[in-house]
Amino acid sequence: MNLAGQKLNHRLISCRRRSDFCGMTLIEMLVAMSVGVLIMAVVAVLSVYAMRSFTAMGNYADLESKSRFALDRITREVRQATNVISFHKDDTTRWIRLATTGQGASIKYVWYADERVLECEQTGLPDQTYLTECDNWDFTLYQRTPLPDSTNQFYPTTNANMCKMIEMNWKCSRTMLGRKWNTESAQSARIVLRTNP
Repeated sequence: MNLAGQKLNHRLISCRRRSDFCGMTLIEMLVAMSVGVLIMAVVAVLSVYAMRSFTAMGNYADLESKSRFALDRITREVRQATNVISFHKDDTTRWIRLATTGQGASIKYVWYADERVLECEQTGLPDQTYLTECDNWDFTLYQRTPLPDSTNQFYPTTNANMCKMIEMNWKCSRTMLGRKWNTESAQSARIVLRTNP
C-alpha cells in the first residue's frame, strides 16, 4: 500500500473515532425530545388523576364521618324525645321541633338551604351545627303501626300528635378542584320516639 492510501485510511479511521465522540444529529435530538415530552405528558396526566382520586377519597371519608357523627347524635336525641311539637317544610328552610324529657325543654333541627347547614337548637344550650355542605335535608313523619301485610312499611302522617317515628334523609357534597365531583354522602334513618307515650 502506498503512502497516499495509508493517509486516506488513517483519515477514515480518525473520522470514525471522532464520530464516536461527536454530538447527536438533529434527527436524533428531535426523536429524543419527542419521547421525553410524551413521557412527561403521561406523568402529568397520571399525577392529576392520582391527586383527584386521593382528594375524592379524602372527601368521601370526611363527609361520611361527619354524617355518621350527626346521625348518632340525632338518633340519640330523637329517641329521648317525648313527641313532635311542630314542623315546617319549605324549599329554603325546613325544621322539626321535638319535646324532650325536661319540663318545657325542646330540641329543634333546622336546615337552611342557602347556607347548606343543619343546626340543632336545644333549650338551655347554644346552637350547634351538625352538618355543613348539606345540599338537602328532609324528614317524614310516621305512625308506629305498620301497614297490613307489611313488615317495614308504616302509615305516613302529617299530624304531629300521631307521630311515633321520624324518617330523616340528607345528602352532603363537597366542591373539589373548583367544581362538584362525585364526593357526596347520603344518609337515611328511621328513628322511633322511644319515650313517646
